[in-house]
Amino acid sequence: MTDTPDAATLQVRRASCPTWCVALHRVENGEEDWVHRGEPLVVAEGVTATVCMSIRPDTGAEDGPYVIIGSREYSIPEAQDLVASLRALIDSGSGPAREA
Repeated sequence: MTDTPDAATLQVRRASCPTWCVALHRVENGEEDWVHRGEPLVVAEGVTATVCMSIRPDTGAEDGPYVIIGSREYSIPEAQDLVASLRALIDSGSGPAREA
């Protein structure tokens, strides 16, 4: 009896994957196989963020990368603006309290 590989052993990391990609790709996934995903990061209770993009294997055309926070998709510049806004908010809250 010859063992046939199961689906897990058919998953591979592509040479075209961005360095941050943790997705295991399978040709059987069709267009979903083009999607590269980063490791999810918990940013708030019940909310995760991850980076993703797609690269068409036949043309090399790229869409993204994007940062997905919850169900919202941000371009990299939009995500950078969000980080800057959060940093300003944190900085304003970490200063000395005003005296009454």
